[in-house]
Amino acid sequence: MTVIAVGDNHPVLLLKTYARVLSYLDREKSAFFLICAANVILAIITIAEPILFGHVIDAIADKSGIIFNLTLWVCFGVFNIIAYILVARGADRLVHRRRLSVLTESFERIITMPLIWHQQRGTSNALHTLLRATDSMSAIWLDFMRQHLSTFVALFVLVPIAFNMNWRLSIVLVVLAIIYVLIARLVMQKTKDGQAAVERYHHSVFKHISDSISNVSIVQSYNRIAEETSELHQYTSDLLKAQNPVLNWWALASGLNRMASTISIVCVFLLGAFFVTKGQLSVGEVVSFVGFAQLMIGRLDQISGFINLAVSSQAKLQEFFEMEDSTFNMKEPDNLPSLQNVKGAIQFHHVTYAFPNSSQGVFDISFEVKTGQTVAIVGPTGAGKTTLINLLQRVYDPTVGHIKIDGIDIRSINRESLRKALATVFQDAGLFNRSIRDNIAIGRTTATDKELYKAAKTAAAHDFILNKNDQYDTLIGERGSQLSGGERQRLAIARAVLKNAPILILDEATSALDIETEARVKDAIDYVSQNRTTFIIAHRLSTIRNADLILFLDHGRLIEKGSFQELTKKGGRFYKLLKAGGLTNDQPMIKVEGENVIPLHESIAS
Repeated sequence: MTVIAVGDNHPVLLLKTYARVLSYLDREKSAFFLICAANVILAIITIAEPILFGHVIDAIADKSGIIFNLTLWVCFGVFNIIAYILVARGADRLVHRRRLSVLTESFERIITMPLIWHQQRGTSNALHTLLRATDSMSAIWLDFMRQHLSTFVALFVLVPIAFNMNWRLSIVLVVLAIIYVLIARLVMQKTKDGQAAVERYHHSVFKHISDSISNVSIVQSYNRIAEETSELHQYTSDLLKAQNPVLNWWALASGLNRMASTISIVCVFLLGAFFVTKGQLSVGEVVSFVGFAQLMIGRLDQISGFINLAVSSQAKLQEFFEMEDSTFNMKEPDNLPSLQNVKGAIQFHHVTYAFPNSSQGVFDISFEVKTGQTVAIVGPTGAGKTTLINLLQRVYDPTVGHIKIDGIDIRSINRESLRKALATVFQDAGLFNRSIRDNIAIGRTTATDKELYKAAKTAAAHDFILNKNDQYDTLIGERGSQLSGGERQRLAIARAVLKNAPILILDEATSALDIETEARVKDAIDYVSQNRTTFIIAHRLSTIRNADLILFLDHGRLIEKGSFQELTKKGGRFYKLLKAGGLTNDQPMIKVEGENVIPLHESIAS
């Protein structure tokens, strides 16, 4: 892929950017070339208009053939209008199709990227880059098919015709074209850094708006409305300070171009009048040449507009191309095999992963999990518990060591099949602005209503769902904003239950539940964990008593491992944490059973 420095407005680099933008139309080559060909033909035909008008003037002066020449000129104009409408309609439809297609295709690549890609780039940055770039690309496509290509073709044809008509008058137009080029080059040099800064400020504005709205409850709770608005005012003020000099230069360029074109037309008239008095040109020929001059000036203005559009779009398009290139570079090979018939035996062998520019990560982690075992991962905040699970899900890949499932290195299989084998309940439930039914069925859209209802009962969610006005068809708002924290968490658990994956991951899945509901869900989790490998990230030690294996992490290292009984007897770090939490080995476990808690093997099998 071509990489162009942001803010660099060298003409060659601008043309490379322009060419890459046009390459996104490859999917509809036939329609694209047909519209371009029609526009070029139309541009060439349009050149005849000033010639026909000149004939009308001469016919009026000679008082002969007036009706014929006037009718021919009018018919030509009507044909031009109809043809332009048809070509413009075809171009508009093609551009809108491709804009939506590129938006969809790029969106698919973006959401396929590993989580670390999103963490490094930022969600608002990717969204803003995608939306602004597709808007700019559609504008360039439309201008290319409507104006740019026909403009260059028309100029290529206009210049020799003008010289053939009168080379002395044509010199005026050549000088005008040179002036346009010099003005454009000057403005490009003066605005290249400013335009890059403008794009950075656009990102800052969008990022601030996105950040504030996504945390609107915090903004309101802490009375931050005035402060957040004031900060946005500052960002927009900085944006305008960067934007205004750029706008000033292009306004100056427009004025200089208009002045040069007006002077050129006056010169053509004066020279033409001189040649008419000398008998070297007729009035109609002068009028025809003035028409040619106006056509050429119009085309030069279009080129100036093209340069303006290319320069103003350069920074945002380059950022989009860099984002696209990163998705292509990180895309996994198409020929990777799938993970099939997963039993759930897992091995971490000397696994190390360190975050860039940070001392955090996990270091030299080794352990084995047999099929169907429950593994609890405990330790203080920042110990590396979530990082360990993210490595299993291939959010990151180890820098040293390997992870195997059923003896297969997970880097040797495609991510899609790996994720099919995992069902995860995150601490943040991660719900969509859709119905309850849709949210539960995210991981298994083919599930029947009976299976879905039983999964909800297993997660102690069925009763509260039935109390909603639209029950399972209730829309829950952005990120489940219409639900309580406990309700959101139970839907997340129901979603994992319904997926019925051989490996279950619970990231403090009961943290948002009240005591009674937590007891129900813990009992349900015990059932869910039967006959499947389960990882539980635990901050509350009461949730991991029944674990077959406990991993105690601290500062990214595996300090202790063993069963609950083994680690308690050992009297090490785990035991100290156990005592600090007020729990002892002989405390009874709470067990709550009820009609709404259904074992997973009954739920899924039936």
